[in-house]
Amino acid sequence: MQRLMLPRSSNQANNTLNDKKQSSHSKDCVSCGSLQTDLEFEIDGTRFKFNHDLTASILHFYQRKFNMVENNSEKVQLIKLSSSTLDEFILRRKDCCINYSWYTENVLELWDATRVLKVPSLIKNCEVKVGQNFSKDNFERIYTKAHHYKSDFVLYKARRFLDNFFRYQMEENQPMNDCEAGVIRVLTYEDFLHLIREWPFRPDISDDVLKSIFELAENYDKVVSCTEYEKFENKSSILYTLLKDSKYRSASLECLQELSRHGMCQRDQEAKLLINEAISCKLDRNTHGYWFPSQLYGNLQNYRHIGALADKDRVSIMYLDHSFYNWRRLSKCLLHSTITNLTVFDNELYAISSTGLESLIFVFRNEEWTFVLDLSNKNFVVVSKGEFIYFIDSTSSSVRCVSPRETPVLHSEIKFPDMMRNPESALDFDRSILIFCSTDSDERSTVFCLDVPEHKWTYCGHLEGSAKYLVGFRNETNYFILQRDGSISQVLRKLDDWIEFIFIKRLWSFQSALRGAFIYSDKLFVFSNTPMESLCLPGVSGVFSKIQYWYQEEEACSFVHCIMPYQYIQRSERLIEPEPESDNQVIRFAFI
Repeated sequence: MQRLMLPRSSNQANNTLNDKKQSSHSKDCVSCGSLQTDLEFEIDGTRFKFNHDLTASILHFYQRKFNMVENNSEKVQLIKLSSSTLDEFILRRKDCCINYSWYTENVLELWDATRVLKVPSLIKNCEVKVGQNFSKDNFERIYTKAHHYKSDFVLYKARRFLDNFFRYQMEENQPMNDCEAGVIRVLTYEDFLHLIREWPFRPDISDDVLKSIFELAENYDKVVSCTEYEKFENKSSILYTLLKDSKYRSASLECLQELSRHGMCQRDQEAKLLINEAISCKLDRNTHGYWFPSQLYGNLQNYRHIGALADKDRVSIMYLDHSFYNWRRLSKCLLHSTITNLTVFDNELYAISSTGLESLIFVFRNEEWTFVLDLSNKNFVVVSKGEFIYFIDSTSSSVRCVSPRETPVLHSEIKFPDMMRNPESALDFDRSILIFCSTDSDERSTVFCLDVPEHKWTYCGHLEGSAKYLVGFRNETNYFILQRDGSISQVLRKLDDWIEFIFIKRLWSFQSALRGAFIYSDKLFVFSNTPMESLCLPGVSGVFSKIQYWYQEEEACSFVHCIMPYQYIQRSERLIEPEPESDNQVIRFAFI
């Protein structure tokens, strides 16, 4: 005799529901309260002993089906049923008293019985009922059993439940609670990977999702895994894969720093690199202006992404989130003579204006230009990074470090190394600033590295090609330089801290006076003072898919990416009519 004994659930319905059960049983199920505890069912020759509530429901259904009247003097020890009768019981959901068999404990107990009987139609109908019973409270029990039975249908319903569950939480803007975190923690590697790849987590739950990634990777041996993903040889590779496909960069700086000290992160160099890059970007984002794709719209409801262009004594802006690029013009500052540089610091736009033998620094704040500081000399190479705006000054052979956060504004100087001459351009690179210097030949440039914040100099050798009009940009994980002849190279830091430039491809075959470049939403935006015939510019696989090449002859000096309050943009002056978007454009910037 085969008997299926199942434990009672620790997560039964609350006391109110239990009271309703008992009341209904006493009314509709004849003498259910006095049901003997040793009653068994024989279904197709196999014996089962179910819990009290399920036994009462099956007995009530059996009595009604065969018009039987209970005889209290006769104690029944065994009731024989066919699998077709059990199937009818499962399907007849509206039957009196049967509602109580669809609580999680009962439906899972029936599912166990159908698996023992091995009747395909019976299993299928029971799994339909199981799939209808998902809730955040019983998800773990059903989900775990579905993986044990390898039920594709119930696992599909589990994914649908997760989809609706997290979308509803996102729409309601509810804070993440223990139930949500618990649902995430019980997922298998396959389903968790699907979840973080496909479904839009709210920014405010990113910390919990990231911590769940570490927890799943750490406890992977205890989680039911799918055969397809058993190819991973160690937990570190699982951690790296989950991190790579998640929105880990939208987690808080505090969470990232905490997890960077996690033992798994310390053992897995690839995962550690991802976390450290995210930390570095968080620390410097307000200065270099780069936003990861997962952060483009999070917490920016009152801001918009713009491209800012300085030409002569004015600053123009281009709204990046529309397919029609609408150029507008910010208010004019009467003290602006000739703007030589633009930079972004603390998500604010700074303009450097040249007047004779000195330069004036202004910040665009509250829809007007506010004076910050004056510096001697002009024609600086300007980079914002960390705590400072760095003014690389070839006249004094020094780097001026200006700290706009201080009141009054402070600045200091770092002298050039002896070998450094003629700085032409600079790139905010990882934890350093790379400075590209011209030589006697346009075919080769020298490169120096200034570590931040240590302010330590390193000579980095030579770069093929000219340093003049060189611009830098980055995507999520890598840094690049674009030279005036159209050559794109990736910038790498080797294990010995040596800087290497890997040539990728050449976009054009003429000399372009580049004024700036950045990646936004998988497009490379380039601004130049050199005209180009309208031709199809190629994308670079894995870097960007489209190019927007804008030009204006002899006028522009600097082109940067930043965010700006939407009200500032709305109240700015319209400059030129919008241009329609195409795959790869060459567009002339002109006044109307």
